[in-house]
Amino acid sequence: MSSDFAIPVDSLKLASALNRARAYLLERQSPSGGFCFYRGYYAEEPNLSDTWHAIAVLIGLLGVDLPEKNSHASFVIGQPIAPQPLLLYYRVRTLLALGADDPQSAEVRSAVEALQAHFPDIATHASLSAALQRVRCTVWLKRHFELPTALDDLALALLRGEHEGGGYGIPPNLLDTEAAIAVLMLCGHAPPPRTGDFVNRMAVAGFGFRLTAGSLSPNLETVCAGIRSCCRLGMPIPHARDAMAYVLSCQTGNGGFARASGALPDITLTHLALTTLARQLAPLSMKDMIPAVCDA
Repeated sequence: MSSDFAIPVDSLKLASALNRARAYLLERQSPSGGFCFYRGYYAEEPNLSDTWHAIAVLIGLLGVDLPEKNSHASFVIGQPIAPQPLLLYYRVRTLLALGADDPQSAEVRSAVEALQAHFPDIATHASLSAALQRVRCTVWLKRHFELPTALDDLALALLRGEHEGGGYGIPPNLLDTEAAIAVLMLCGHAPPPRTGDFVNRMAVAGFGFRLTAGSLSPNLETVCAGIRSCCRLGMPIPHARDAMAYVLSCQTGNGGFARASGALPDITLTHLALTTLARQLAPLSMKDMIPAVCDA
């Protein structure tokens, strides 16, 4: 992403937000390995999804040196190899981030080889973004293991499913559109200009982006989808300051991010918020921002 499109950042405010998020995630570690967003005194149920999202932020974005790396790797390795793209993706990405080898890599590769990468019926699918997330994970895994995938055919099928006026979903919406853009680009294909036109039409002052042409109720996923779409398409972000402010407003008192101000935070949303913010820091990185709090 060009730094020409970066959102102006209040360094001290953002550094404070990053430190609070780091503390939130570290508190969600299980002593036996893994992470769980609702862990507490009587709940200890780490899972692959929360573990991947937490590790991606702590190590990948914030550069935290986790003394518990080995226990987290052991937790991931101890999980059954499920023939599901998301769980396989979380397993592979987490171990890569931890720098750990998978003793069952042959079995994981076989499970990935058996995955089918095909698009759902775009015209009728009720949850297109969720289906496209599974496709995206499947494509990433196939490429990681250097397995054959008909990327051009996948991209063509997706391109044919876009509305004439731009956008994906019924009705056209930012969540489905951002998911489609991500898959297309992973397949090596750029969306047509009408996709960017749709994203621009969803921009609104005050909070950044709306979900559909007929909605005005903002939430974190929608605003992040708008920002990420603009970044992927190489477009300037309309109402950039409003969008940044809205994302930061979704951080709760304990440091995690929620769908909206005052809602329940979780690890997945915290990862979404911070990866979205990270796209706006070029040429800085989040690791560069952390010391600002200590220096204040």
